[in-house]
Amino acid sequence: MNQSMITRDSQDIAFYTEGTGPYLLGLSGFGCNHYNFIDLVPELKKNFTVVLVDNRATGKSGPTTKDYKVSDLAADALAVMDSLNVKTFGVMGISMGGFIAQELVKLAPVRVSALALMCTTSGPPVFSHPKKLTEADLRASAAYEPRAYATIMTDFTTHESLKKNDPDRYQRIINLRLESPMDLEEKIRQNRAAVAFIETPFDLSVIKCPLYVSAGETDRFLSPTFPSIFKSVIPQATAELIPETDHYFFLEKPVLVGGKLNNFFQGKL
Repeated sequence: MNQSMITRDSQDIAFYTEGTGPYLLGLSGFGCNHYNFIDLVPELKKNFTVVLVDNRATGKSGPTTKDYKVSDLAADALAVMDSLNVKTFGVMGISMGGFIAQELVKLAPVRVSALALMCTTSGPPVFSHPKKLTEADLRASAAYEPRAYATIMTDFTTHESLKKNDPDRYQRIINLRLESPMDLEEKIRQNRAAVAFIETPFDLSVIKCPLYVSAGETDRFLSPTFPSIFKSVIPQATAELIPETDHYFFLEKPVLVGGKLNNFFQGKL
Protein backbone atom coordinates (compact mmCIF):
# COMPACT_ATOMS: atom_id res chain seq x y z
CA MET A 1 0.00 0.00 0.00
CA ASN A 2 1.11 3.59 -0.58
CA GLN A 3 2.01 5.32 2.70
CA SER A 4 1.41 9.02 3.34
CA MET A 5 1.49 11.32 6.37
CA ILE A 6 -0.43 14.35 7.60
CA THR A 7 -0.12 16.43 10.76
CA ARG A 8 -3.21 17.45 12.71
CA ASP A 9 -3.37 18.82 16.25
CA SER A 10 0.45 18.47 16.41
CA GLN A 11 0.05 14.74 15.70
CA ASP A 12 1.66 12.93 12.80
CA ILE A 13 -0.95 10.57 11.34
CA ALA A 14 0.10 7.86 8.88
CA PHE A 15 -2.31 6.45 6.35
CA TYR A 16 -2.22 4.05 3.43
CA THR A 17 -4.07 3.85 0.11
CA GLU A 18 -4.60 1.18 -2.52
CA GLY A 19 -7.10 0.45 -5.25
CA THR A 20 -9.34 2.52 -7.51
CA GLY A 21 -12.93 3.68 -7.39
CA PRO A 22 -15.03 5.22 -4.60
CA TYR A 23 -13.25 5.77 -1.31
CA LEU A 24 -13.58 3.40 1.61
CA LEU A 25 -11.99 4.34 4.96
CA GLY A 26 -10.88 1.69 7.46
CA LEU A 27 -10.51 2.45 11.20
CA SER A 28 -8.69 -0.08 13.36
CA GLY A 29 -9.23 -1.38 16.87
CA PHE A 30 -7.62 -0.95 20.27
CA GLY A 31 -3.84 -1.25 20.29
CA CYS A 32 -3.80 -2.04 16.58
CA ASN A 33 -2.52 -0.27 13.51
CA HIS A 34 -3.92 -0.71 10.00
CA TYR A 35 -3.07 -4.43 10.01
CA ASN A 36 -6.64 -5.13 11.12
CA PHE A 37 -7.71 -4.55 7.50
CA ILE A 38 -4.63 -5.73 5.66
CA ASP A 39 -6.02 -9.10 4.54
CA LEU A 40 -9.33 -7.52 3.48
CA VAL A 41 -7.57 -5.20 1.03
CA PRO A 42 -7.18 -7.76 -1.81
CA GLU A 43 -10.97 -8.10 -1.98
CA LEU A 44 -11.88 -4.47 -1.29
CA LYS A 45 -9.47 -2.90 -3.76
CA LYS A 46 -11.29 -4.67 -6.60
CA ASN A 47 -14.04 -2.05 -6.32
CA PHE A 48 -12.79 0.72 -4.03
CA THR A 49 -9.90 2.99 -3.16
CA VAL A 50 -9.12 1.70 0.34
CA VAL A 51 -7.74 4.18 2.89
CA LEU A 52 -6.37 2.77 6.16
CA VAL A 53 -5.31 4.92 9.11
CA ASP A 54 -2.78 4.24 11.86
CA ASN A 55 -4.44 5.66 14.96
CA ARG A 56 -2.31 7.91 17.16
CA ALA A 57 0.76 6.12 18.57
CA THR A 58 0.22 3.01 16.42
CA GLY A 59 2.13 1.90 13.34
CA LYS A 60 3.89 4.81 11.68
CA SER A 61 1.80 7.52 13.39
CA GLY A 62 3.51 9.71 15.95
CA PRO A 63 3.40 9.29 19.75
CA THR A 64 1.02 11.24 21.95
CA THR A 65 1.91 13.63 24.75
CA LYS A 66 -1.46 14.01 26.47
CA ASP A 67 -4.81 12.30 26.89
CA TYR A 68 -7.27 12.52 24.02
CA LYS A 69 -10.80 11.40 23.13
CA VAL A 70 -12.17 8.99 20.55
CA SER A 71 -13.63 12.07 18.85
CA ASP A 72 -10.05 13.30 18.34
CA LEU A 73 -9.25 10.07 16.48
CA ALA A 74 -12.35 10.67 14.34
CA ALA A 75 -11.12 14.19 13.57
CA ASP A 76 -7.73 12.72 12.59
CA ALA A 77 -9.44 10.33 10.17
CA LEU A 78 -11.56 13.11 8.69
CA ALA A 79 -8.42 15.18 8.17
CA VAL A 80 -6.92 12.27 6.23
CA MET A 81 -9.92 12.28 3.88
CA ASP A 82 -9.66 16.07 3.60
CA SER A 83 -6.03 15.69 2.56
CA LEU A 84 -7.19 13.42 -0.27
CA ASN A 85 -9.90 15.93 -1.29
CA VAL A 86 -12.56 13.26 -0.79
CA LYS A 87 -15.97 14.70 0.01
CA THR A 88 -18.02 11.54 0.61
CA PHE A 89 -16.88 8.03 1.42
CA GLY A 90 -17.73 4.75 3.12
CA VAL A 91 -16.42 3.90 6.57
CA MET A 92 -15.49 0.58 8.18
CA GLY A 93 -14.77 0.41 11.91
CA ILE A 94 -13.36 -2.65 13.68
CA SER A 95 -13.85 -2.94 17.47
CA MET A 96 -12.59 0.39 18.91
CA GLY A 97 -12.47 1.53 15.29
CA GLY A 98 -16.25 1.24 15.44
CA PHE A 99 -16.22 3.85 18.23
CA ILE A 100 -14.17 6.13 15.99
CA ALA A 101 -16.51 5.48 13.08
CA GLN A 102 -19.56 6.47 15.14
CA GLU A 103 -17.86 9.69 16.23
CA LEU A 104 -16.93 10.36 12.61
CA VAL A 105 -20.57 10.05 11.54
CA LYS A 106 -21.50 12.43 14.36
CA LEU A 107 -18.77 14.85 13.27
CA ALA A 108 -19.53 14.79 9.53
CA PRO A 109 -22.84 12.98 8.86
CA VAL A 110 -23.30 14.18 5.29
CA ARG A 111 -19.88 12.87 4.27
CA VAL A 112 -20.34 9.24 5.35
CA SER A 113 -22.32 7.52 2.58
CA ALA A 114 -22.43 4.07 4.17
CA LEU A 115 -21.09 2.53 7.37
CA ALA A 116 -19.92 -0.95 8.41
CA LEU A 117 -19.47 -1.59 12.15
CA MET A 118 -17.57 -4.77 12.95
CA CYS A 119 -17.34 -6.51 16.34
CA THR A 120 -18.06 -3.26 18.16
CA THR A 121 -20.39 -1.55 20.60
CA SER A 122 -21.55 1.90 21.65
CA GLY A 123 -22.43 3.94 24.72
CA PRO A 124 -25.49 4.10 26.99
CA PRO A 125 -28.43 4.01 27.11
CA VAL A 126 -28.56 1.30 24.42
CA PHE A 127 -25.39 -0.53 25.49
CA SER A 128 -23.93 -1.22 28.94
CA HIS A 129 -20.49 -2.57 29.84
CA PRO A 130 -20.18 -3.79 33.43
CA LYS A 131 -16.63 -5.07 32.81
CA LYS A 132 -13.98 -2.89 31.19
CA LEU A 133 -10.29 -3.20 30.43
CA THR A 134 -8.32 -1.44 33.16
CA GLU A 135 -4.88 0.10 33.52
CA ALA A 136 -4.01 -2.72 35.93
CA ASP A 137 -4.96 -5.29 33.27
CA LEU A 138 -2.69 -3.60 30.75
CA ARG A 139 0.25 -3.35 33.14
CA ALA A 140 -0.13 -7.04 34.02
CA SER A 141 -0.14 -8.00 30.35
CA ALA A 142 3.19 -6.22 29.86
CA ALA A 143 4.87 -8.86 32.03
CA TYR A 144 4.40 -11.52 29.34
CA GLU A 145 7.05 -12.37 26.77
CA PRO A 146 5.77 -10.84 23.47
CA ARG A 147 5.26 -14.08 21.53
CA ALA A 148 3.56 -15.76 24.48
CA TYR A 149 1.20 -12.80 24.87
CA ALA A 150 0.46 -12.65 21.13
CA THR A 151 -0.39 -16.35 21.22
CA ILE A 152 -2.64 -15.98 24.28
CA MET A 153 -4.51 -13.07 22.70
CA THR A 154 -4.86 -14.90 19.38
CA ASP A 155 -6.32 -17.90 21.21
CA PHE A 156 -8.77 -15.57 22.98
CA THR A 157 -9.91 -13.72 19.84
CA THR A 158 -10.14 -16.53 17.28
CA HIS A 159 -12.43 -19.54 16.99
CA GLU A 160 -11.18 -22.71 18.64
CA SER A 161 -11.16 -24.51 15.28
CA LEU A 162 -8.80 -22.08 13.54
CA LYS A 163 -5.55 -23.42 14.98
CA LYS A 164 -6.39 -26.96 13.86
CA ASN A 165 -8.15 -26.29 10.56
CA ASP A 166 -6.01 -23.42 9.26
CA PRO A 167 -2.70 -23.29 11.16
CA ASP A 168 -1.15 -20.93 8.61
CA ARG A 169 -3.93 -18.39 9.14
CA TYR A 170 -3.61 -18.82 12.92
CA GLN A 171 0.14 -18.15 12.74
CA ARG A 172 -0.47 -15.23 10.40
CA ILE A 173 -2.57 -13.51 13.08
CA ILE A 174 0.09 -14.12 15.74
CA ASN A 175 2.75 -12.66 13.46
CA LEU A 176 0.65 -9.58 12.66
CA ARG A 177 0.31 -8.92 16.39
CA LEU A 178 4.05 -9.36 16.95
CA GLU A 179 4.91 -7.04 14.06
CA SER A 180 2.65 -4.29 15.45
CA PRO A 181 3.61 -3.56 19.08
CA MET A 182 2.25 -0.54 20.96
CA ASP A 183 3.95 1.20 23.84
CA LEU A 184 2.37 0.36 27.22
CA GLU A 185 1.80 3.97 28.28
CA GLU A 186 0.23 4.70 24.91
CA LYS A 187 -2.08 1.70 25.36
CA ILE A 188 -3.13 3.04 28.74
CA ARG A 189 -3.87 6.45 27.24
CA GLN A 190 -5.81 4.90 24.38
CA ASN A 191 -7.77 2.74 26.80
CA ARG A 192 -8.83 5.83 28.75
CA ALA A 193 -10.28 7.23 25.53
CA ALA A 194 -12.08 3.96 24.71
CA VAL A 195 -13.55 3.58 28.20
CA ALA A 196 -14.72 7.18 28.18
CA PHE A 197 -16.55 6.50 24.91
CA ILE A 198 -18.48 3.46 26.19
CA GLU A 199 -19.34 5.26 29.44
CA THR A 200 -20.73 8.35 27.70
CA PRO A 201 -24.27 8.39 26.23
CA PHE A 202 -24.23 8.19 22.44
CA ASP A 203 -27.21 9.09 20.27
CA LEU A 204 -27.31 6.37 17.63
CA SER A 205 -30.01 8.25 15.72
CA VAL A 206 -27.19 10.30 14.16
CA ILE A 207 -26.55 7.28 11.91
CA LYS A 208 -28.82 7.95 8.93
CA CYS A 209 -26.77 6.22 6.23
CA PRO A 210 -26.97 2.53 5.24
CA LEU A 211 -25.46 0.41 8.03
CA TYR A 212 -24.06 -3.13 8.07
CA VAL A 213 -23.18 -4.57 11.48
CA SER A 214 -21.27 -7.84 11.81
CA ALA A 215 -19.43 -9.93 14.39
CA GLY A 216 -17.96 -13.35 14.92
CA GLU A 217 -20.54 -15.95 15.91
CA THR A 218 -18.66 -16.84 19.11
CA ASP A 219 -17.11 -13.44 19.96
CA ARG A 220 -15.82 -13.66 23.56
CA PHE A 221 -14.47 -10.10 23.73
CA LEU A 222 -17.63 -8.21 22.75
CA SER A 223 -20.96 -10.01 22.79
CA PRO A 224 -22.21 -11.45 19.48
CA THR A 225 -25.62 -10.08 20.48
CA PHE A 226 -24.41 -6.53 19.79
CA PRO A 227 -25.16 -6.51 16.01
CA SER A 228 -28.81 -7.34 16.69
CA ILE A 229 -28.93 -4.56 19.32
CA PHE A 230 -27.69 -2.04 16.76
CA LYS A 231 -30.31 -3.34 14.33
CA SER A 232 -33.07 -2.96 16.93
CA VAL A 233 -32.49 0.81 17.26
CA ILE A 234 -31.29 1.75 13.74
CA PRO A 235 -34.09 0.93 11.27
CA GLN A 236 -31.94 0.77 8.13
CA ALA A 237 -29.33 -1.54 9.69
CA THR A 238 -28.64 -5.09 8.62
CA ALA A 239 -26.87 -7.46 11.01
CA GLU A 240 -24.91 -10.65 10.46
CA LEU A 241 -22.83 -13.15 12.43
CA ILE A 242 -19.93 -14.90 10.68
CA PRO A 243 -19.97 -18.65 11.48
CA GLU A 244 -17.02 -20.34 13.23
CA THR A 245 -15.26 -17.08 14.01
CA ASP A 246 -14.57 -14.99 17.10
CA HIS A 247 -13.60 -11.34 17.70
CA TYR A 248 -10.96 -11.46 14.94
CA PHE A 249 -13.42 -12.77 12.33
CA PHE A 250 -12.12 -10.23 9.79
CA LEU A 251 -8.69 -11.93 9.86
CA GLU A 252 -10.00 -15.45 10.38
CA LYS A 253 -12.04 -15.39 7.15
CA PRO A 254 -10.82 -12.35 5.20
CA VAL A 255 -11.98 -13.48 1.76
CA LEU A 256 -15.51 -14.15 3.01
CA VAL A 257 -15.68 -10.93 5.04
CA GLY A 258 -14.12 -8.86 2.26
CA GLY A 259 -16.72 -10.18 -0.15
CA LYS A 260 -19.56 -9.29 2.21
CA LEU A 261 -18.19 -5.76 2.63
CA ASN A 262 -17.86 -5.41 -1.13
CA ASN A 263 -21.48 -6.45 -1.59
CA PHE A 264 -22.67 -4.01 1.07
CA PHE A 265 -20.77 -0.94 -0.12
CA GLN A 266 -21.30 -1.39 -3.86
CA GLY A 267 -23.75 1.18 -5.21
CA LYS A 268 -23.81 3.14 -1.95
CA LEU A 269 -20.64 5.24 -2.35
